[in-house]
Amino acid sequence: MVAPAYVVRSAAIASLSVLLVGCSRPVDVQAPRIIEACEPILAAAPIRILGELQRETTPADAAAIAWGDPPIVLVCGVSIEVPVDSQVVEVDDVAWVAQSTEAGTVFTTLDAAPAVQVRVPVDYRPEIDVLSELADAIADGGDAVGVS
Repeated sequence: MVAPAYVVRSAAIASLSVLLVGCSRPVDVQAPRIIEACEPILAAAPIRILGELQRETTPADAAAIAWGDPPIVLVCGVSIEVPVDSQVVEVDDVAWVAQSTEAGTVFTTLDAAPAVQVRVPVDYRPEIDVLSELADAIADGGDAVGVS
């Protein structure tokens, strides 16, 4: 007896789904636990950044979102440290401290509460493009918690 075509397609799709899920491991992040002030910012974050889909992060209670591989990571609720040699840039009315590393650039909001940090690997050069795609989430989330 030959299996109906839809059964074969369903089995193939299920196998592909398992394969894809197996290839996409959660991103282990260094981030504080989610606080109430971060919830609107995290909720407003886009599903895609630079064409890269969101990925699961661990620990599950981390105030973080990741996209792509290597991962672009947004962390909310960080402390702001401004090294003397850092550069300040403004993107869509949000001031960011930019710190270059061998791995890429780390951007941290300057005058926002809660502070948001975005870690962008060199693979996504120019790294600053990520900030334009996050501007609405930062503004919308910040408006909800009183960030100017």
